[in-house]
Amino acid sequence: MIGKAIRSATHFFRSDLGIRFIAEGAVRSSAFVLTPLLSWSLGAHVFGGYLQIMSLSFAFVPLVSAGLGFTVIRQLAGHRNSTQGPHLLAIALGIISALCVALAAALALLSDTIMSYFALSMFEHRNWLALTIPALAWIFATEALVGEYLRALIKARASLYVQIAGFGLHMTGLVGILLFGELSLETALLSIAAAKLIIIGLVLGPAFLRTHRKFKGRSTIPPFRTAVAGLPFMLAGLAEWAANLGDRLIVGRFLGSEAVAHYGAGIMMLSVIAALGAPVWWMLFPTVAKSVKGRDIEGCRNAVKHYTMLFLELALPVMALAVLIANPAISLLLNSSVEQMTPVILIAGSAIVVSQVTTGWEYYLVTISSGKRLMIATIICSSVGFAVAWHFAPASGLAGIAAGMLTGKLCLAIFYAISANRNGFGGTVWRSSKLILLCTLNTIALLLTYLAVRSLPPSTTVITEIAIPALIFSALYCSGRYLITTTERRLDTQANNVKS
Repeated sequence: MIGKAIRSATHFFRSDLGIRFIAEGAVRSSAFVLTPLLSWSLGAHVFGGYLQIMSLSFAFVPLVSAGLGFTVIRQLAGHRNSTQGPHLLAIALGIISALCVALAAALALLSDTIMSYFALSMFEHRNWLALTIPALAWIFATEALVGEYLRALIKARASLYVQIAGFGLHMTGLVGILLFGELSLETALLSIAAAKLIIIGLVLGPAFLRTHRKFKGRSTIPPFRTAVAGLPFMLAGLAEWAANLGDRLIVGRFLGSEAVAHYGAGIMMLSVIAALGAPVWWMLFPTVAKSVKGRDIEGCRNAVKHYTMLFLELALPVMALAVLIANPAISLLLNSSVEQMTPVILIAGSAIVVSQVTTGWEYYLVTISSGKRLMIATIICSSVGFAVAWHFAPASGLAGIAAGMLTGKLCLAIFYAISANRNGFGGTVWRSSKLILLCTLNTIALLLTYLAVRSLPPSTTVITEIAIPALIFSALYCSGRYLITTTERRLDTQANNVKS
């Protein structure tokens, strides 16, 4: 039996889904390594500064990438052995590099203003901002371009291997710094930049060398025209940044880098929810596309409900547990006392769950439309959420910023629901009775755990503050799930006996 389980596990992790699961875990786990490393060694404010730098760098990625992943690279879609690929990549890299040089010049002129406005106190020299942000933006934009390039050539598995290799190199670099150097904000940024540059070189180098002599033609796509064609996707990329990473800059602007560390560590805990959803939605999309193509709307709806409920069964307990252990867990990650993060985690977790749950409607709309309305809706809703977060940040702090992000997600969810049902989806993406049951079970387990912990003597260590609620909640939730499953089976058996 053990041998069968090992074979099943081996088969799973060798499959496309298993590789996707490993890649997702690798990407998410790097934050769980870096957070305590920086916070315990250099202080929470340094980790907050790291998050601000990364957020600001990603803010410029849509601008310098110019939507090239959707214009130049996707012209290769489905052509596994296309010799035009490296030539198009060269054009794309040229545009990205030119825009990054322009960005560096602009930041050199405005660095003092930007540093003061966003409270970027971790920069000792103004020129450091003008060099670091464009360099990171170039690396992230090129990395995204490489991923699109591999996917366009029907090399999705290779793209996942690249993510896993990047994680391995990043961790190796951090170990090297700890053993032979000195950990600092600069060396932490250098380790991630070096890892990504090595991966970019390993992917692009052979591609350019292999086709250097084969491709003799000239590009039929003028760089200026290519950049203009990517403008709508540039705006969509900015909207995505505002919805997912822009809140870090808002926190830093109004509350300081240490508050960014508190908020970022909380969001990192909740990222487990998104990590659980990624493989589920990866399985869902081909099913939706196939059902819509075959005009099997009922089959599409059933598949969406099945996978959405699978996600909710995984995500709701994780969110409830995160709410219970929010303060001690974040305190442990940052090595500093943290309080009043429970409402922030509850609101931010709700935003993530709402965003994930509506994926079924989103996929349905993507398969039946050109995507222009979805892009416009994403830009508008993300802007609304960002504006609400900015407005409430001074008065309501982290909870107000999280509420702004939730507002944007809810607006987009409402748009998806209305648009999908107007276009024939017909109903919700969940099974209402089962959803009510899951929400009730998680709420009861959460409240009982809270009351039980309150009745116990105060814990003396952070570890026990995390372990005791986690154990109590797990026991209560698993007991409830067992009772529900047993009852459902008994009712099904009785129904089958009546029919027979």
